Amino acid sequence: MKIKKSFLVLAMAIFCVGLLARYAFRDIRLDVDLLRESLERMPGLVLENLEFEREISGDLWRVRVPLVERRDDKIEVRSVDVRRLTDGREWYFWGARGFYSEKAESADLLSLLGTLETDTRVLNLESPWLSWSRDENEFLFPRGLTIYDAEFILQSDAASVDASGTVLLGKGGVIRWRKAPE
Repeated sequence: MKIKKSFLVLAMAIFCVGLLARYAFRDIRLDVDLLRESLERMPGLVLENLEFEREISGDLWRVRVPLVERRDDKIEVRSVDVRRLTDGREWYFWGARGFYSEKAESADLLSLLGTLETDTRVLNLESPWLSWSRDENEFLFPRGLTIYDAEFILQSDAASVDASGTVLLGKGGVIRWRKAPE
């Protein structure tokens, strides 16, 4: 009787270990597409201290975000830093908040501050709202744009900047030259 009881305990232990191993190996073999689809269906997801770097059309983009929150197909970021390195020049944007839509492949940054480095100078920019979409591949400033440096201030109620850095003023603008220090 004693042998049967210890054999039964050993058999039960082996069965439990086998069952645990089966589930562990099934979890290890998760399909990546299944995991991605599950994440897309999740109602919300929060990531902290996210940093990534990506090359797009020869330009190096670096993004740092302290907080990313996903709700459905919208992604909200807070305090986002975006750097674009192109042809030895750097563009830098900082936004207090931002939104990205996966379906529309579009992004918006609110309370924008930034710099645009050209061949001859570094320009500062400010805007309450920056909008971008993959289809248009332009930076749109529908609520206005201010560009300035030590010599001038340019203000417009609506503007856009294309990939080459050309600024188009949609509703005209005002430029004021500052007196150069003597």
